[in-house]
Amino acid sequence: MMKKFIALITLVCTLAFSGVCLAGENGTALNKAERTVDKLIDSLDTARNIGYSDIAKGFSADLQQKVPAAGLAALQKQIGAQFGKLNEYKMVSFERFDQGDRAIYLAGFSREKVVRMVFVFDKDGKMNDFAFTPVNVEQAGK
Repeated sequence: MMKKFIALITLVCTLAFSGVCLAGENGTALNKAERTVDKLIDSLDTARNIGYSDIAKGFSADLQQKVPAAGLAALQKQIGAQFGKLNEYKMVSFERFDQGDRAIYLAGFSREKVVRMVFVFDKDGKMNDFAFTPVNVEQAGK
């Protein structure tokens, strides 16, 4: 009876420890993605003067080609003209897939009350793509 009890305790401890290790890998991926997203979103406020090289460190080589420094400046102007000034943002979802991850944020701007921002990462944790889409929110009671 005592041997079974010790074996059970050992099994439970082993499973608990392996769960902590797996959570560590997922947490690392999430933290890396958040840092990259935060830099990109913070750069939308051009008064903050965040350099392109700081942002591009988190980009994949393909995204660096699609969005060079001049492209980022154009994107900042376009988002400012279309959505206005960024008021707030928060992550609502982080999904892990075999070939990469996806982070979804909701943001509030001065001209658009709700904007869905989707960021896609490759399996190495580098940002591959992103999209900003206004969300139509219907008034309650209509």
